[in-house]
Amino acid sequence: MSNPERIVSDTDKIRSLLQHHQICRIALNDEYSPYIVPVNFGYTHEDGRWTFYFHGARSGKKMRLLRKDPAISLEIDGDHQLIPAADACDYSFAYSSIIASGRATILHEREEMVHGLDVIMRQAVAGQTFSYRDDMLKAVCVVRIDCQKLTCRQHAER
Repeated sequence: MSNPERIVSDTDKIRSLLQHHQICRIALNDEYSPYIVPVNFGYTHEDGRWTFYFHGARSGKKMRLLRKDPAISLEIDGDHQLIPAADACDYSFAYSSIIASGRATILHEREEMVHGLDVIMRQAVAGQTFSYRDDMLKAVCVVRIDCQKLTCRQHAER
């Protein structure tokens, strides 16, 4: 693996990087090419397992593809900054990135959906509690991603 010094394996550091991002990109299997779309997300890390949540409309391309094939990947990146140098070949770029893959499950039970929405909302607005109207819960799909693999890398400014 190139640049092994950029690998982040410390769970607290990964959490810290995740906590200041609001958007992840999910990649779904389409017939001819991957379908990539940005979504709001939330995550949990329990018993060494990473779980991500996102939501969307009950109908549409995302949910149609997930129903057909639950294999999914996600990507989160940020902290971008050009690192200049005297020589063009020595320029670099600071970043953090998290890439994960796993299986997606569309949640159907009210309790599971509320839990997933709470996780998503805590990512956006920490420290608050929320309630969800029944009509809204009927109109939305909440998706849980059980990660089978997660990697994190970071390259900080010199």
